Amino acid sequence: MDGDGPAIPGKEFQLNAGVFPMRIQTRSLGEVEATPESFLTLPDGLVGYEGEREFALVSPARYAPFQWLLSFSDPELALPVLEARRAVPDYQPSWSNADRHALGAVESDALDVYLVANVDAERGGLTVNLRAPIVVHRATRLARQVVLSDGRYAIDHLVGSKQHNEATQKAA
Repeated sequence: MDGDGPAIPGKEFQLNAGVFPMRIQTRSLGEVEATPESFLTLPDGLVGYEGEREFALVSPARYAPFQWLLSFSDPELALPVLEARRAVPDYQPSWSNADRHALGAVESDALDVYLVANVDAERGGLTVNLRAPIVVHRATRLARQVVLSDGRYAIDHLVGSKQHNEATQKAA
């Protein structure tokens, strides 16, 4: 890729019949390979990182079941994420029509939902942010961090706890 210029999400670098992965250098993970299928655009950025819009969602085997949301322009920005259905199987937030429209999705389109993960040493476990999931429409490669305002979901849900179930039942 030397001399090809900066990598642009959505652009495939082809030589003959092959598509070559791009290499992203991160501070926390080192060098990580990303294929064009992993490229995502977050038009609104992330909370606290509104200027960062181009990312790759990668799955290094050594970190399974975690995936990582990596910024193309900031090697410091590498967020561990978990698929919501794996972390909190009964997690059922609802998306507004505006959220779906921003992703180029219609009501019937499947959306992937990821939760930013964090190790909470004080509580002795892994937490995920249920209040601000990252919603991905694979067909358009658009994603959005949706901040849920209904108060049902915690920003530091302890994975494996019943805290979410109890809060959801009280809100219902």
